[in-house]
Amino acid sequence: MPKGARDLQAEVLDKNLCTGCGMCVGMCPYIKTVDEKVAVIHPCGLEDGNCYRVCPRTATDLSQLDRQVFGEKRDDAVLGRHTALLFARAADVQVAGGGQYGGTVSALTVFALEQGDIDAAVLTRGNGGSYPAPRVVRSREEVLACAGSKYSACPTMTGFHQAVGEGSRRTGVVGRPCQVTAVRKLQGLAAGDGVPHLPAGTASLVIGLFCFWALDPGFYRWLAARVDPQQVLAIDIPLEGLEVRTAERVYRWPVDEVRPFIRPACLQCFDSTAEFADVSVGSTEYDPEWNTLVVRTRRGADLVERARQAGVLEVKPYPEERIPILRQAVLNKKIRVLRLWEDGQAAYLQVDDADKEQILGLEVQAG
Repeated sequence: MPKGARDLQAEVLDKNLCTGCGMCVGMCPYIKTVDEKVAVIHPCGLEDGNCYRVCPRTATDLSQLDRQVFGEKRDDAVLGRHTALLFARAADVQVAGGGQYGGTVSALTVFALEQGDIDAAVLTRGNGGSYPAPRVVRSREEVLACAGSKYSACPTMTGFHQAVGEGSRRTGVVGRPCQVTAVRKLQGLAAGDGVPHLPAGTASLVIGLFCFWALDPGFYRWLAARVDPQQVLAIDIPLEGLEVRTAERVYRWPVDEVRPFIRPACLQCFDSTAEFADVSVGSTEYDPEWNTLVVRTRRGADLVERARQAGVLEVKPYPEERIPILRQAVLNKKIRVLRLWEDGQAAYLQVDDADKEQILGLEVQAG
């Protein structure tokens, strides 16, 4: 049955399940975002809309996306398809120091731009202690200005449509797992001529970010009452809690102070490691000078290897003793969402029965 903006409103927006990815905002003049909140501002007469199809919280068949992105079904129900699990960091001290932990995302994005793999990249730029904003970048300097984690549901994918509108035909995307899913769903439509103005190969590189949850705009109001937003240099949320760095000191709060600001949509997210990206990057939760790097596609593997050979990226094997810790953290999130699905929530999720059995079987083994 065809569905459009009215269904998006009823099934996603009205139920507070919007991830704030921004993909629909860039597609439709009737959908806007204010302070990271997405809304349909004018009735749309279309009964069949791509805004509904690309949303990461409408029906999402994981096996179908596996086949679309990788050509086959996943062989790992926990981490998704991948060919390598590594520690990585930028070789350039300036890049590593400006990025989150090892600066891997910045290093790969700059390298892809300079090598002509992409002609623009869609990133998120922080604004001190205020709302981050989407940015279309085309140079090393612009990439480095966007470095560092934001912990925000910034509608970055509005920048994707901006880049395409400005003539980009080899666009790089850096985004949260929900945004990666939206990009892949859009690519699936484009390949089937569902989006005539969008060439199927437009998203030439997809770098995914580990994300267990994002914060709603209330977090920035809370923070502004405690720290001058203009003084904030960086925000981090390691296992110990929230850290906010200014030029003069580091402020710290327990993670329970932050939990009330977690977006409800994040509680139903099944993917914390951007399983449909070309490469996925996150914290090691172990060594702050390195990133976790998950290589997933041939394109991702080629980029990483060329960056390594060029001396742009340092990589080393992921420590064997840390792999069970990573897998358990990801598994725990999947189990929680599957339990919600069994209770009639997370209805968007379509997971292969064999994968469900494997995940829940691992829960039994761990118990």
